[in-house]
Amino acid sequence: MGWSGQMNNRSDENQLMIWRQLKRRKIETPSVLNAFTKIQRHHFVPEEFQDEAYGDFPLSIGAGQTISQPFIIALMMQTLALEKTDEVLEIGTGSGYSTALLASIVHWVDSLEFYQNLLDAAQKRLEHLNLTNYKLWHWNGWTGPPIEKQYDAIIVWASPNRIPEPLVKSLKNNGRMIMPIGKNDQKLMLIKNGKNGITQQFIDWVRFVPLIDGEPL
Repeated sequence: MGWSGQMNNRSDENQLMIWRQLKRRKIETPSVLNAFTKIQRHHFVPEEFQDEAYGDFPLSIGAGQTISQPFIIALMMQTLALEKTDEVLEIGTGSGYSTALLASIVHWVDSLEFYQNLLDAAQKRLEHLNLTNYKLWHWNGWTGPPIEKQYDAIIVWASPNRIPEPLVKSLKNNGRMIMPIGKNDQKLMLIKNGKNGITQQFIDWVRFVPLIDGEPL
């Protein structure tokens, strides 16, 4: 699976995607829309899928993983109500697309990736952008962050069959986490660590790759 490595501009296609796929479907948060305007999806899509880069669907990036559908990415980020001062833990760097979007919105992003080859490729693509507020880690997301730290928000791009307890413990007071849960019928859930303890809210039905446990590859 090859990557073009070209940072050519396709802003017209990107803006059309934002209008059709995001704004028409009630993605209204200015910081999220601004991030999608700044970060163009085709830079993070394999060369053989460049013609489909702005389609309303996920695309393969290798290792059985995908770059998620733009609307779902935007929905999850909007639901988290991200603030400029937030520190965010991302589970599943993947292509680096969502990492770049998050880093364009918040203060800091720690992003964990199970596959070393995906992490290395994402790092190379991210280096072309003027972003310095992130760090990529080769790590198993089931076990929580590789450092002792709690986060304002956690976003998970793969589906476990239950909520990993280390991730819950990594939420600050008033922290929130969004993630799919389940094997076949996956529920997108918003989890909050509020004054009444941990609460869960159903957002939508979704389909993600499984969250892999074990020694990172």
